[in-house]
Amino acid sequence: MVFNSVTFLVFLAITLSLYYRLGHRGQNWLLLIASYFFYGWWDFRFVFLLLFTSFFDYFCALWIDQEQNPGKRKMFLSFSIIVNMAVLCIFKYYNFFADSLRHLLGVLGINASFPILHVILPVGISFYTFLSMSYTIDVYRKELPASRNPIDFLLYVSYFPHLVAGPIVRASYLLPQCQATRVINRTEVVNGLWLMLMGYVKKVVIADQLGQIVTWGFSGAASPFADLNSWFIVYAFAFQIYGDFAGYSDIARGLAKVMGFELIENFRAPYLVTNPSNFWRNWHISLSTWLRDYLYIPLGGNRGSPAKTYRNLMITMLLGGLWHGAGIAYVIWGFYHGLLLAVHRWWGEHFGKDKSPSPDMSDARPDAWHRLKATAMVLIFFHITCIGWLIFRAGALKTTSEQWQAITSYLKGMTAFGHWAGLTPLAGGIVALSLLGLLFQWKHEAMNHFSQWRTSRQVAGAALALALITVLGVFEGSQFIYFQF
Repeated sequence: MVFNSVTFLVFLAITLSLYYRLGHRGQNWLLLIASYFFYGWWDFRFVFLLLFTSFFDYFCALWIDQEQNPGKRKMFLSFSIIVNMAVLCIFKYYNFFADSLRHLLGVLGINASFPILHVILPVGISFYTFLSMSYTIDVYRKELPASRNPIDFLLYVSYFPHLVAGPIVRASYLLPQCQATRVINRTEVVNGLWLMLMGYVKKVVIADQLGQIVTWGFSGAASPFADLNSWFIVYAFAFQIYGDFAGYSDIARGLAKVMGFELIENFRAPYLVTNPSNFWRNWHISLSTWLRDYLYIPLGGNRGSPAKTYRNLMITMLLGGLWHGAGIAYVIWGFYHGLLLAVHRWWGEHFGKDKSPSPDMSDARPDAWHRLKATAMVLIFFHITCIGWLIFRAGALKTTSEQWQAITSYLKGMTAFGHWAGLTPLAGGIVALSLLGLLFQWKHEAMNHFSQWRTSRQVAGAALALALITVLGVFEGSQFIYFQF
């Protein structure tokens, strides 16, 4: 079941009509049942996997919370991490690692074969695994007590708005909302409905319209770019993935608001930044925060020597790339962003504090020189980001050899500046939809506070959003890109 489908809208209407008639405990039971129904719509068998990992972490957290012996506390935490990572590796990474090891041994002259697991990747397994695992870690760190009520905890993990594609919400933030009586606030309901509308515009108008162009443009898979028009295909993919994922996050946040919950903001203005550090403060914020708090800082963060800091950055981003998918392209994409972060940090260390313009063009100072400089740096870094998206896009190919061939041919073709065949007829549409995506980023703060707009602007904004969805929306119920992660 996907947000952009009639089936989901019927499901939501039934769920909300019952939800508003129930008390707190009844609401939790209803949302828990609805969430498992929502997840089981893809394949009911994976509901049992979700239940297994959730209950396992529920009991591990209870044992950690009750245990005073440091060694036993660490043992229970290790059980939780090992089981979660084992489930993730079996379903998502085993075949990739087995194939990579076979190729490596082949280079060394050793012929080896490993059994291949014919399993379906459960939707959103990376999201809910990280969500559940972080809970036991936080209980171990004594940042929150273990939940005694299994319904509250199961709802925290499986709450359907964030279940399959985030945001990855910390237990200390969302679990208390499951435990406390929720108040339906008219202002937040209005903001929630607007967020949902905005999310649908990003998904069915921006992402799905551009997605058709991207599919056509990359249909040659491993073929080099023919001319400079190929850059427009790159731009289309950059805004497709933004509209797709940011759209999902907005719909999820909006759904939560109309039910009295609050999810964290997952996107701000990722294409209006001037450096890689600010990019990761604005793109997939919940994942970058998770990686920082549960991987980068435990590795040592920036507390050691510069060499160790660079090592920690690279390890974090390599694993962040691998989190996105079991493919060499995702690992290279993680390495690429790790390298960008390391170079940016090195530059700051050797040439003084970062004095680059504001990470959000909407906050830039009004003087003309600053705006010109900021615009130039944003354009430069946007194209650096687009190169990374080319690598990321290669991850959709099935085999490692196809991914390698696609990456090298893409990057080689992008240097073919001497070939110009005139603007493609699709360029106008790509530019228009991209500018719409930039508008959402430029005004991201205002978009989050719709209830504060004047009534005339609210009516105009809602009418425009509905018109865009009706006229330009793609209604085939296409899945969100991040469902595969």
